[in-house]
Amino acid sequence: MMTWNLRLVEMVAQGCQDERHIEIREVHYDQLGKPFGHGRATASGSTIEDIRQYLMWSLEALEKPVLVFGDDDEDRSEDNQGE
Repeated sequence: MMTWNLRLVEMVAQGCQDERHIEIREVHYDQLGKPFGHGRATASGSTIEDIRQYLMWSLEALEKPVLVFGDDDEDRSEDNQGE
């Protein structure tokens, strides 16, 4: 079963290793818990409670190590587990 959570991901501007920043991203994990990709995180939902929950997950991401992906979206960070 594949899973996802919100994590901080170090982003590098394409073609420019000097331009780095950190974003909260939706990170997707394979069956072994290894990250294999990430996408834009957007706080949305059917109710205000849905959005509140998403924002809580965003705050939890601040307590976890920053993930770093390479140009091929391969996880390059030391902490590559989903939890």
